[in-house]
Amino acid sequence: MADPLVSVIIANHNYAAYLSQAIDSVLTAGDAIELIVVDDGSRDDSRALISRYGTQIRSILQANAGACAARNAGLA
Repeated sequence: MADPLVSVIIANHNYAAYLSQAIDSVLTAGDAIELIVVDDGSRDDSRALISRYGTQIRSILQANAGACAARNAGLA
């Protein structure tokens, strides 16, 4: 894949119920989009759900540090 035109960061903490809908929405938006999903120490099924997407997304799994830290990790 060529360099993406747009990077989308999804910061997640215990929102497995909505996460696949958010990821699928971004993935259907086009090929020039890079999707970075940052899981901020979720205790629900979020991490298992994220792993099912494999190489379609970039995933960052971190200990709970808060929303700002999750967004900053995605930017980094």
